[in-house]
Amino acid sequence: MDFISDLSGNMTEYVCILLPQIYHEDLLIVEKVQKQMRDYQWLLLLLSEHFSAAKIMDYYVPLLGAFRHDLMVLLVTLLACVNTLTSLIKWVMPANRPYWWVHESDDNYKIFLRQYRGSCETTGAFPSSHCIAMVTFSYVLIFQIEWRHKWSSTFRTFVRVLLVVLVSILVALSRIYLATQFASHCLLTGLLLIGVIMLYERHANIFYSLSQLKAVLITCCLSLLPVFVYFSMKRVGLDPHWSVRMAFKWCIDPEYMRHEDSSIFILGRDFGYLMGVMMSMPLRGSHERRIKMKRFPLIFALEILNYYARLETPKTYGRVAFVAYEFLRNATHSFTLLTILPKITTKPRVEYYFFRAILPHYK
Repeated sequence: MDFISDLSGNMTEYVCILLPQIYHEDLLIVEKVQKQMRDYQWLLLLLSEHFSAAKIMDYYVPLLGAFRHDLMVLLVTLLACVNTLTSLIKWVMPANRPYWWVHESDDNYKIFLRQYRGSCETTGAFPSSHCIAMVTFSYVLIFQIEWRHKWSSTFRTFVRVLLVVLVSILVALSRIYLATQFASHCLLTGLLLIGVIMLYERHANIFYSLSQLKAVLITCCLSLLPVFVYFSMKRVGLDPHWSVRMAFKWCIDPEYMRHEDSSIFILGRDFGYLMGVMMSMPLRGSHERRIKMKRFPLIFALEILNYYARLETPKTYGRVAFVAYEFLRNATHSFTLLTILPKITTKPRVEYYFFRAILPHYK
């Protein structure tokens, strides 16, 4: 026990010494990016504003699903998993954002960081939900492109990977420019996402074959983790809503902050979206269905309803009503996309294939 205590103490001391040094180098990178990429500010702000995790799930995925059902199934399920994992890590492992750290740190940094509307995030910094969602979306989209050129398979794979890397760099630069993420956070987020996608591909067969009851029970058990962490933080004297208070403290204009960006809201949103996916299980074979009618008008009407439902989120009735409403709204949204919509607009496909570009090992 003494050995374990000493090892834990030495590791904590080492992290406390190393972390400020890494963050100092990261702050210099943020400052340099803000100076050097001033001319491209419009593009970076556009990426950060219009390609958030919420907008990808609410707008872009259903839009693609109007034309490719198999693509929608893959995107909804994969994004549900990676976004829920991101929210859990943000909740369990608090990480400062650059604009907070430069003001809160005891070190006398002579660094000036600009702040924008998108800089007023109210969640922890790691992992980057923008990077996770946008790179996942791009990865699926790029690897599903049907290549008409007579290139070798190796060269096609190289081009696809290069495109994904370029998208990753662009999204990371947009987050660094806004001083919402350190460069090290973006790098670690990329490594985390690679591991998650590899795990997803390897075990896709098992995942899509889960029974509805088992899938729902797994989600319910996972949802207890944030509750356990909340009461544990309260017990040891930590503030579970520390990131919201930090954002209020350092945001130049409180009107820039939104309820939808708070940690507890995002947990409710992502767990709700995941629950809708699990309620649609088993999904094996659902990708084989062929669209039998033009369903763009139907999906458009569905997303209009979802948009106005989001605007009606109760923000003055306490956190419980706030989170419960978002949970139900997102669960209904993903369940409708995966279960109700296919029953109306698709029919079984004769030929069999399963995401051959993404999941080549699925049988």
